[in-house]
Amino acid sequence: MRKEIKLTLSLIVIFMIVLSSYKISNSPLVNLITRNETTGEIEYVSISSNWNSEEIDTFISDNFKLYNANPDSFSSYISNNKVLNKINNSALKDSAGTIVQNDEIITGIFQSAERIEHEILEFQVFKVVENYFVLVKLNVNWQSPCDLYKYDTVDKELKLLHKFQDVDIIGLSLPD
Repeated sequence: MRKEIKLTLSLIVIFMIVLSSYKISNSPLVNLITRNETTGEIEYVSISSNWNSEEIDTFISDNFKLYNANPDSFSSYISNNKVLNKINNSALKDSAGTIVQNDEIITGIFQSAERIEHEILEFQVFKVVENYFVLVKLNVNWQSPCDLYKYDTVDKELKLLHKFQDVDIIGLSLPD
């Protein structure tokens, strides 16, 4: 009887742990307003920590700062049959075209981008509150992939959140 109780309790604990980790892994990280580059269609999506996205109701974007890298900020090269990137210039410009003061976070974002596999065509950094998101448009044959990353200021690395096709981010907000 004691073995059955221990087994039952153990199974309940394992079930609770799995269930709680599932809820954590599905927590929304950022809400986006995207515009399709080809059709112009606007979409409201929520991106979860497990790379999933789902359409959501319209929302008002938080105030954010958008910074763009110069097109020549990276040059690509091939190493071990992979296309990698090298930083040429780590300057970002704000929406008014003014060069932004480079700091430790911006430097870390650029250094992390060197590990992206494919030639970088466009590189945008979004700052909302103290969170940094990066949209990277890649040169991949006839496709137009756009990868969204969150910059982890503790680990100092870009963490892939979601892969898009042919989108611009025109608004974003942090979930409540």
